[in-house]
Order: sequence, then C-alpha cells, then structure tokens
Amino acid sequence: MTTTTAREERRRAILDAARTLATEHGADGFTVDQVAALAGVSRRTVFNHVAGIDQLLVAVCEQILAEVTAELMDAVDRDTVDLPAGEAGSRAALAAVCEAARGVDLPTAIATIGRVLGGPGEEDERTDAISRTALEHVGVRLRERLHDRAPALDPLDLDLTLVLLTNGLAAIAGLWLCDHPDLTPDVPDGARADWDRLLDRLLVRLARGHAG
Repeated sequence: MTTTTAREERRRAILDAARTLATEHGADGFTVDQVAALAGVSRRTVFNHVAGIDQLLVAVCEQILAEVTAELMDAVDRDTVDLPAGEAGSRAALAAVCEAARGVDLPTAIATIGRVLGGPGEEDERTDAISRTALEHVGVRLRERLHDRAPALDPLDLDLTLVLLTNGLAAIAGLWLCDHPDLTPDVPDGARADWDRLLDRLLVRLARGHAG
C-alpha cells in the first residue's frame, strides 16, 4: 500500500466516522476524540486532515455531494461539446451548468446533508455556513471545468454565475428543508416536486441574467 493510498484511506475512514456520528447525534453531538476512536486513528491523525469539527463537517458535506457533483460535471461535459464561437458560446456554456442542475439528484444529497447537520433552522448561522462552504467548493470545481471547456468565457460572467448558482442552491436548500423537516435520503415525490419548483425559480432568474 502506497503512502498516498494509506492517507486517502485514513481520510475516508475519518469522514465516514464523522458522518455516522453527526447523523446519529447531530453536528454538535460528537467530539474529535469520538471520531478518532470510531475511525481507528489517533486524535493527531484527525487534525492532520482537518483543523476542527466545522472543517470536518464541510468535508463530510463535500463527500455527500461528490457523487452528484460527478454527475453534474458529466452533464456539463456533454452539453459543452462544439460550443459556438464568441458570446453565444459563453451563454451556452453558462446555461449548460444551470441546466445540468436540473438533471442530477440534488434532493437526496441535500436531505442527507440536512440529516448530518441536524436540519438547518432559519437562524442557524453555523449550519448555513457549513453547507454554503461545501457548495462553494463545488462551484470552484465547476469553474475549473468550464474554464477548460470554454476558455473564452468572460471570467467575471463565470464567477458571477457560479456564485449566484451556489448561493442560490444553498438558499433554496434551507427553505426546502425547513418546509420538509425530518427528511430521509429516500425523498418522497411531493418533496421532490417542491424542490423542482424552487430550483426552477432560481434557474429562471439566472437565465434572465444570461440573456442580458
């Protein structure tokens, strides 16, 4: 086993342990020592990977988002083949990102994050900050991918679109979870329909900005 592989496996064990503990006890219901014990590593090893509980929870949220992020990237890749030149290509690339958000299973990921963080109350600034940070990291990955796919994109247009998209997703996720407390990852059809309506409102506003 290589050093890199061993480190990756330790990190995965730490994240899995934190996810289990947070799901069972809430974001404030466990300690670094408990994470270390469940992961089978030392306390020092946990701190070699994360600075503290909040950063650990951000990493757990990113882990939950990883599969849906991969699907999002694949959709962006499919929809940005043979982009037209100039401004039309830029608009098409940005629209592809927004349209990709419709085709991936964000409700399951967000419901799972809600369970891990204990459900975001409207005034829970810490929970909101953790989930927003995880989504911002997804935005960074999308920015890198779009820059590769459409290098002529105006950097400001790209940054604004991704900031609005990721912050918008965080905002509607909070509203959605408040309207549907105690969701499990097996999201019912009614809650999914409500998510789709919120997502449509967000993407329509983003599309109007692209049209301008």
